[in-house]
Amino acid sequence: MTQDLISNLPKTILHDILSKLPEKDAARTSVLSKVWAETWSTFPILLLCDTKIVGVFSQSPEDLMRKRKTFVDYAMRTLLRFHDQGLAIKEFKIRLNCFDFQDMSQDFDLWLKLASESRVEVLELCLPELGEQGQNQCYILPTGVIEAKSLYKLVLMGAIRVDQAFRNHSIKFFSLRVLSLWLVLSGDEKAIEHLISCCPLIEYITLRCRFVLNRGSISGLLESRTSRMTSISMLGLPKLKEVDIQGIQEVKVDAPNLENFCFCPGDLHAPSKMNFDNCRNLRGLNLWSLKSNSITDKWFLDLFHKFPFLESLKFVNCTMSETINISSVQLKVLELSNCSNLKEVNIDAPNLLLCGYFGAGAATPIISFLKSSSQLKVNVLIHIDYANLTNFRELIQNFKPQHVLASLTLFIHQSIIDDLNLNVLQVSSPPPSIKHLDIRGVPKSKTYLPLVNSLLLSCRPATISLSLHSSFCSREFIELFYETLMDRKEDKCFCRSGHTKCWWHGLKDVKVTSSVKTDENVDFKTMLDALPTFSTHESISFWLEM
Repeated sequence: MTQDLISNLPKTILHDILSKLPEKDAARTSVLSKVWAETWSTFPILLLCDTKIVGVFSQSPEDLMRKRKTFVDYAMRTLLRFHDQGLAIKEFKIRLNCFDFQDMSQDFDLWLKLASESRVEVLELCLPELGEQGQNQCYILPTGVIEAKSLYKLVLMGAIRVDQAFRNHSIKFFSLRVLSLWLVLSGDEKAIEHLISCCPLIEYITLRCRFVLNRGSISGLLESRTSRMTSISMLGLPKLKEVDIQGIQEVKVDAPNLENFCFCPGDLHAPSKMNFDNCRNLRGLNLWSLKSNSITDKWFLDLFHKFPFLESLKFVNCTMSETINISSVQLKVLELSNCSNLKEVNIDAPNLLLCGYFGAGAATPIISFLKSSSQLKVNVLIHIDYANLTNFRELIQNFKPQHVLASLTLFIHQSIIDDLNLNVLQVSSPPPSIKHLDIRGVPKSKTYLPLVNSLLLSCRPATISLSLHSSFCSREFIELFYETLMDRKEDKCFCRSGHTKCWWHGLKDVKVTSSVKTDENVDFKTMLDALPTFSTHESISFWLEM
């Protein structure tokens, strides 16, 4: 009989094993033996999710009431077992999507109290978003929850109200390191700001689109309404390392050890303001949807002067000057995603390792690397209309020098024009070389031959990958691409009418692989038949030997 060595391991190791398993698999271990049953019953990561009880189908009100009682009873039994046996709860998570939680406030209060007394370290409470009634549908968070000395991380999402009691100056949250608030409601504009100021050891803060309760008189009646929070200040936080704020217009952060700052204003059409000038140790800056004209050449010059240790710089949906110059010895990562107005980028960053450009349309800016590391990789993702493929070659040549372009991912969209004017692609010089061409989307067409020829005439990749999802790349397109590379005859291209030979006729070999493991000895069509047709993550690749 084989000896069960795993069951003899210390309980902490067995708990660590369970934490690495999917929840269903972890629960199934309880039937293996008495040891595993006890291990599961003392597993310190508790998740209460109502969808596991309700299911995905619609329920009658009577069934929902019955299942809610089952849910509440299970939660109480579990928490009382940990509390009465003196067992620690490492993580406690509540996720409600189906039950009406307005009558569950007392249950929540008791559960959180028991978890706090069981030395909970991570607490997550996720409720549905605020309804039309606003504050009347909120769960009011008790102040005693985050006063727990063991609490390390607090995540609040949805219809949760942080009341004015949190402005009590006697409250201190000495153990809290991570605070994440998503779509929550506060009694006034300064409640969350005061809560943060009472966390001297806080290291990570995430605020997403918070709401504030506004009281006023309409027609002689006192009414309360909600509005977006407009400003936040974070001062005197020596341990703060990372701030991620979205949905607030004005932000001020004064934290000497801040390393990463992410900011996206709530109203894209209103002025926004950010002040983090005193965060001299900043390493990463991520800016979203800044539509002003503040991101200029001078802005970049001041940026690297203020933050000499800046290593990562990312912009998403930002408006910039037509020409920007980036000069930094420290910069290692640069990303530009859908940045309007941009026509020319000159980069003098000798230690840059990764540059990403993501855009739409055929008019990409000219991006020049004046000094570059031998390890630099430039990854480009482009959405382009079918009719604009005649400009595809020029798009690739906008990246200088050419050898830095590591990969180009292409989504081709349908346009009102069905035919391509391929005559403009017949040039005397060879097409630019790139390391990898990733074709993720191709529109449906009666004939794919012009499209295949257009792509191959525009660039010379070392490898080509095609998506296996039938909605993005049809089987007919994949087969034609393969046949064009394998046939390599001159009767289906422009060699017969042009002065330059099409480069793919000189291929020595084409090796076909897929992201799904298949028999290497099967032919291409058999391989294609064995692959999934609706997977967005799987692809088939062609390795080209010149």
